Formats: sequence, C-alpha cells, structure tokens
Amino acid sequence: MKGIRMFSAAALALVLVAVLACPAPPAAAWAEVHRPSSSERFMQVVAHPDDDLLFMSPDLYGAVQWHRPTVTVYLTAGEGQAGWDDDRDPVAYTRDRARGLRAAYAFLAGAPDVWRVTTITAGGFPVRMEELADRPAVRLAFVGLPDGGDPRADGGRDALTRLWQDRSCVRRFGAGPEPRCVGRRDVVGVLRALYARFRPTVLRTLDPEPPTGRGLCDHPDHVASARFALAAASGLGLRAVSYRGYPMTGWAPNVAGALRELKRQVFGVYLGHDYRVGHTWRYRAWTERMYRVP
Repeated sequence: MKGIRMFSAAALALVLVAVLACPAPPAAAWAEVHRPSSSERFMQVVAHPDDDLLFMSPDLYGAVQWHRPTVTVYLTAGEGQAGWDDDRDPVAYTRDRARGLRAAYAFLAGAPDVWRVTTITAGGFPVRMEELADRPAVRLAFVGLPDGGDPRADGGRDALTRLWQDRSCVRRFGAGPEPRCVGRRDVVGVLRALYARFRPTVLRTLDPEPPTGRGLCDHPDHVASARFALAAASGLGLRAVSYRGYPMTGWAPNVAGALRELKRQVFGVYLGHDYRVGHTWRYRAWTERMYRVP
C-alpha cells in the first residue's frame, strides 16, 4: 500500500506539472500583433468551433495578449455528420471540439488550461459560458444550435440558414428532450442579450455577403451566423469587422513570418481534439490567410 501511495503521489505530481506547465507562444510573434486600445472590448460571433481560429486570426490575438475583454460566441454545436457517416458519438465530438478551443485559447494566453464553466440565461435560453481561470477576460460562449451539415436536426440540414430565413424552428443539439423550439427572433434575442451583458465595442463576424462565382462558395452557416450577428447589433453603435471564409482559399497568402507560425501553432493545438479535421491543403491555406471584408 505504501508503494501504491508513493506512486500515486508521483503520478499526481506529473499531472500537476502537465497542467501548470504552459508553453508560451513565440515572443517574436507578439511584436507583430496589433495592440488594441485600453477601452476596446471584443466579441466574435461565429458558426462553428474553429471559425475564429481559421478566419479571424491573427486579429483576435491582440485582445488575448493585451488583456482586453474578449468573448467568442459559437452559434452551432459543430457536430456536423459525426455519428451519421461514422460510428462516433456526436455529443462526445462536440465536447472534444470545445476542449480543443479551450486548449488553443489557453495556449494563446500562456495560461493553464483551466476554465470556470457556468450557464447563463440569454434571451430566455441557457448558454454555456467558459472563462479562463487565470485570464477571466477570455470567455467562450456556446449556444448549441444544430450544425448545418446535420441531417438529424428538425427539418434536416441547413438549420441555421432556415432559422435566418424564418422558415422553421429547431431544437438545440444534444439538449435532450427540450419542448421549446428556437426561432429566428430567439437567436437574435440571445445575441442581443449577450451584447448587453458583455458590452463589446468591436464585433467580429464572418462574411454576410460572400463573393460568388466558381470556387468562391462559402459555408451557409458562416453566412447565416454573420447575418444574425449584424442584425442583433443593429442600432447599438458597435464597430463591426467581417472576415472572408472559404472564398479566400485560393487568394494570395497574407499572413507570414512569425504570425503565420503562431497561427499554425494555435490551430495545431485545437487540431489535436478534432478527429474530422485533416492535415489538408485547405487548412494549411487558411492558416496563411486572413482577409477582412472591405
């Protein structure tokens, strides 16, 4: 028994070292990160877990580096077709993606990957809030609507698009027996409540009107999430910045040097938790690019 206790103590020590050892992003990259003003507060509204890391980075790094309040809102759970075209548990997959986000933001902040999790009510609906323990100005918010690629959602695929078009209502993914069906006004109400609670001065969205043409199609969830975010912000006086999604894939790389390496490292941390994302040329392309909508 004594030997077992000694082994357990050693194992615990190793766990604590693993948790408390925080690999820091390369210092060279921080010299290139834009420093926000002390009065700026940021909110990103995206469709899926990873949209912020792929399409809004490195812009979102400044708030984390300079300790400005920043909240990223994920409208869908991001389950996609997990458990439909494979034998994985889709609920477990969404948890893995959230775990990857937490790890990526903790790495970016140079802080232990320890988060405080609460549930708040926004617009009459529960929203899971996660706050980085050592850096409480860094928050993630999960609304939990169905991913547009999920055929199991009420009405089938493209749930977020149908919500935006006010053609149907849907129940949140993985919420169990939930009698209340979410409609377009509800989604706008959730976002308005989050804006009121966190009072951002800068709102980041994906592209509400992506370019069209051969090879330029964006994900419908990206478009719908941006339109919801901007509609909810109407009349609030926020500075909105929108970012290109899939259409930028073939455009000239514009993230280089230390910032490119930092973006690759941050996304690489997330990547370790998402079995459906491969090391493909598209993901490599997105880590070399970030285009704001003019």
